[in-house]
Amino acid sequence: MKDIYIISTIHHKWNLKFNLLLCEALEKRGVSVHLPQRDTNQKAQPRVKFSQNIKAMKNSRIILAVAENETPNWGAEVGFSHGIGKKIITLAKSDHFIPLMCSGMIDKVIRSKNLESFDYISKLAKIVKK
Repeated sequence: MKDIYIISTIHHKWNLKFNLLLCEALEKRGVSVHLPQRDTNQKAQPRVKFSQNIKAMKNSRIILAVAENETPNWGAEVGFSHGIGKKIITLAKSDHFIPLMCSGMIDKVIRSKNLESFDYISKLAKIVKK
């Protein structure tokens, strides 16, 4: 079982780069991470990728949703995670709007003026390690 499954788009350059840096920062603190862009077969047929992601979500203790450049899949993954009883933590910029239904499913929002500063990473790692 992984500590965290990261929900974040892979269809935006910023997210692709950020996701890897976030994953690296967490793993340096002893947090095991499933990062779909790295750990799910992105060359597989859509149904296979879907099945791999669902299995990884079920096999993770916490879902970490990066609220930047969200796609409709982001909301669907948050909703699915909530439906199976997973704890959901969201990373968002200080002024980022999170829609009502998603905000109701999220257990904790960690906000930062600049997500790339990683000023929240120790706090996040402590929450995950509890």
